[in-house]
Amino acid sequence: MKIKFLSFIASFFMVSFVITSCLDDDNNIEYSPDATIHAFALDTAGLGSYKFTIDQLSCEIYNEDSLPVHADTIIDKILIKTLTTASGVVTMKDKSGNDSVLNINDSIDLRKELTIKVWSTEALAGISPNQTKEYKIKVNVHDYDPDSLRWKYMNKIDDQIVGEQKSIIFGSEVLTYSVVGTKLYAYKNSLTNFGSWEYKEIEGLPKGKLPTSIIAFQFNRSRTMLYATSNGDGKVYESADGEKWNESTMFGEGVELLLATLTNNDVSRICYIKKGADNQRYFYYQTNDVPKETLDKAENGGKVPSKFPTKNISYTVYKSSTNINSVLLVGDTETATLADDSKLETTIVWAYDGNKWVEFSTTSSVAYCPKYTQPSIIYYNDLVYIFGQDFSSIYVSNQGLFWKKANPKFSFPHRDWSKGGTPDPDVDPEFRGKTNYSMVLDPDTQNLWIIFSKGSASFEEEVEKEESTKATTTEPRTYEHDSEVWRGRLNQLWFDLANAKK
Repeated sequence: MKIKFLSFIASFFMVSFVITSCLDDDNNIEYSPDATIHAFALDTAGLGSYKFTIDQLSCEIYNEDSLPVHADTIIDKILIKTLTTASGVVTMKDKSGNDSVLNINDSIDLRKELTIKVWSTEALAGISPNQTKEYKIKVNVHDYDPDSLRWKYMNKIDDQIVGEQKSIIFGSEVLTYSVVGTKLYAYKNSLTNFGSWEYKEIEGLPKGKLPTSIIAFQFNRSRTMLYATSNGDGKVYESADGEKWNESTMFGEGVELLLATLTNNDVSRICYIKKGADNQRYFYYQTNDVPKETLDKAENGGKVPSKFPTKNISYTVYKSSTNINSVLLVGDTETATLADDSKLETTIVWAYDGNKWVEFSTTSSVAYCPKYTQPSIIYYNDLVYIFGQDFSSIYVSNQGLFWKKANPKFSFPHRDWSKGGTPDPDVDPEFRGKTNYSMVLDPDTQNLWIIFSKGSASFEEEVEKEESTKATTTEPRTYEHDSEVWRGRLNQLWFDLANAKK
């Protein structure tokens, strides 16, 4: 960067002062004590427009909206587009430590904080040599890509957990249920002060059986309770702490599966499936203000369609285009679900707005969501996402009808297998191929929690066979892994919540 020496500029002002002092009063030149920066801007072409704040009290210049990650490859040689002062003279230290005039027509390195000095005309003329002001320029750059999903390995849960599991958020804690040997355990940890897992054997639920569904709900004039179903007995169980359970009197016999809860206009409902005397499955619901089992017969007399999920239910709630909260639900089905124009198996989303259940199936083999085993669905950052066992991909939709593969930045940890070795969750993590898992989304922090059981994982990866021809082949990958607990969040939400002090 070329810089002009301050001594020449100062000499010019000194000579001007001497000459004008010899003239009559009508020709006097007014010198200003103003040593402030009035305007500042960088040439951030290609990055967009970024406003810089000039804090006159702290003498700092900075951008509140950080530049994109990797912008350091641009700001290492960047032009100052605007630098307005009264005198027009701004200096910085040269390599020898002397004040040299800053030439804004030359590029400058702003990867590190830069101190500049503004000279008033009084200082340049020698009238008030100390009438200067130093500013620190700091260009803020994101450390992480705001569009990326950032994952952190938290700890193990228990290597004795090797099979299926179910998790739910209850209050400020996450509860994970799994059968170890012949006993059902609940593992508990704090979401606000995450640490070691506590576990207890469950009392009151069928021995050695994992609940088929668990939901938190609050009927009027009562506390929020956990409700659960167990395979085949038609009963609903309730618990105030997730550890001690009793048969609930709020539900009749024949309840097969708890589906979802939904709140609109201060009225909450819990939706579930019961099997009738005709062996047909029916939709039912109860509301918090009217705790009475009601057949949800808006569609086909309340009969549950054959393609509706029968286990591993996952649901999320979003606000529809009509400004009404609605449920989006997925799960494992007993019948094949195909795209209408092909033989491709798909994951079908079911929607419920409090009136009826609607199948959100697409007629296109292009905009469909592929078939996932144990699918999970989340409404996250104003979009709907689905993923499931194998963890090879995530699909995204605006409203749950038309789907596409999510941005590669919004993905799970995948390691480079070409370098050999095996996955290490601390330094070289891998999600692909894993099966037994559970997932919860913390609505307060927008943290996505994924808990894996200990086990074996395997998947096939498409790799480049010959670099010259770009031909590919499929390589099998297998590995063993311990139980793992992961926390993920979109970086942009981390920035937003940090600014909101959450």
